[in-house]
Amino acid sequence: MRQLKTIQCLPLFALLALWVSGCATPNVNPPQARANTGYVDFHADSADEIYWQVERFDDSAHSFKKVISDLNPPAGGFLRLAFAPGHYRLRVSVLNRATREPGVVEVESKDGLITPVKLQLIPDGTMQVQLKSQRVGATAGGRYAQKTRYGSTEATLFRLSAEAEAPTAYRVKEQTAYAR
Repeated sequence: MRQLKTIQCLPLFALLALWVSGCATPNVNPPQARANTGYVDFHADSADEIYWQVERFDDSAHSFKKVISDLNPPAGGFLRLAFAPGHYRLRVSVLNRATREPGVVEVESKDGLITPVKLQLIPDGTMQVQLKSQRVGATAGGRYAQKTRYGSTEATLFRLSAEAEAPTAYRVKEQTAYAR
């Protein structure tokens, strides 16, 4: 009897999972635009690889909700997200650079189109970064010991600027002007 109730609830759980994942999907590149879907491409002029985090403002919760956070650079050097058509307030962070604060951008996602968002990393001073490394290994006496090293280095601090560009016709990532 209990197993029957669990099986009856599975479609409800599947529907709930689809609803929660809702309006955006992680880095996508379909061969053609899907119906009722707009795309937002996040790209930067930086020649270095960028690890992106994008959050969407949720009006009902009055806070930003994470859409994607990835410690690997996306293929092609830029990030493409799929959204339902509509207006979005997005907060963009670069996870592998020291920044003063995330960039915030208002984006209009239009059905079947790509809205490029250009991110600029503007040098805005320097900062000291404290380093700590730990090493565990065997000693000559057959015991294990832990060795900790401390240091510091100077890093460039950046200010982020995110600006939405005019929507363009859909094309696969490799055919965009900002693909690497």
